[in-house]
Amino acid sequence: MVDQGVNEAAEALGQSPEKNLKAHKELQEKRKREKKARKAQEEAQRRAAQQAHGQQRYGHPGYGASQGAPTGGVPQGFQQAVTSAAQQAQQWAPLAKAKKRFRSSWGLTASGAVMAAAGGAGMVFFGIPALVSALAPAVAGNPEVAVTAILGILTAGFATLLGFGIRNLRRASKLKALQRAVGQREAVGFDDLAARMQVSPKAALAASRTLIKGGYLPEGRIDDENTTLMVTENAYHQYRQFQQSQRQTLAEREAAEAARAAEAAARAAREQDISERLTPEQRAFVARGRDYVRQMDELNAAIDDAAVSERITAIQDVVGRILARAEEEPAVIAGLDRLTAYYLPTTVKLLDAYDRLEEEPIQGENISSSRSEIEHTLEVLHSAFEKLFDDTYQDLSLDVSADISVLHAMLAQEGLTEGPFDVKP
Repeated sequence: MVDQGVNEAAEALGQSPEKNLKAHKELQEKRKREKKARKAQEEAQRRAAQQAHGQQRYGHPGYGASQGAPTGGVPQGFQQAVTSAAQQAQQWAPLAKAKKRFRSSWGLTASGAVMAAAGGAGMVFFGIPALVSALAPAVAGNPEVAVTAILGILTAGFATLLGFGIRNLRRASKLKALQRAVGQREAVGFDDLAARMQVSPKAALAASRTLIKGGYLPEGRIDDENTTLMVTENAYHQYRQFQQSQRQTLAEREAAEAARAAEAAARAAREQDISERLTPEQRAFVARGRDYVRQMDELNAAIDDAAVSERITAIQDVVGRILARAEEEPAVIAGLDRLTAYYLPTTVKLLDAYDRLEEEPIQGENISSSRSEIEHTLEVLHSAFEKLFDDTYQDLSLDVSADISVLHAMLAQEGLTEGPFDVKP
């Protein structure tokens, strides 16, 4: 048949069959080569697109809410937590996999249409005879109770079937609307869903619950605050992780607040104890000492020399111990009058001078000499303050020595030791 068609076409065109067949074969080969080249080009373009997709997957926009759209109550931290996973899912998962977040609405639509049609037809078919049978006794005085009951039951059954059909059609409509509103996102707020579905947030929440309960969102979940719909296990897992992180942060904050409250209570109790045990003059002494320590701390932060800073810190520590000892044993304050009257003010004055000398851009001989003298004086002050702190325990040491002497004497008197002067410490 092909040969015959070629011969007839050749004769009509005034060409020989052999030339026409050869031209036909050449044309077929040319078309095959063009088709093969086109396929190779399409394959290369597809691979290049996939490679570009893979390189940009971490810069892809998030799915939590479309740009310019309201978040609809979705916690911002939760949206940020699930964005990375959503980007990967959108880059690597095919569209068919994304559609598995929702069951097909075709079954609901078909069953709803069949049930509604059958239910409506049945209601008409049996409802009218039932009505006529029910009215017949009043007209003819011939009751047909059994027939009326059967027709009524059949009418009620078909009405129920109609109701189920309408319910399925409504569910199918809600499922389609919800699927369009969610799109490719894994989590979306009900305010956003309500705006896209053109319903109230409560209606969007109720529809989501109904569809999840019916199994039409296989991985669908609703957050504990009823603000967010999650349609994948990945989004739900990220939400639970976000919740755990929030709880941990809250627990840490509460622990820190409790620690601060306990510290404040302890400080208040200590101040109350001090105010009760110390006279106004003694409290003023301790307050002046604390103020000088604070000034030293400010100057220490301004001084750059690390060695000098270490000496200042050591002096602060010793002075702090002296003041704590004064609070514990107010009687020692009588021997510490020079501490706040001269020693500490002079120390602060020297540190202030050192700070100003250190800031001079030109470190000449006089400046360097003054700085060296202050550094040496700080060492002397540290030793002096340590000696002063040790002196605050002088009365206690005397009391301890006296108690020990009496103890040794009593032991010797009872014959428990050789003699009160034979026992060596």
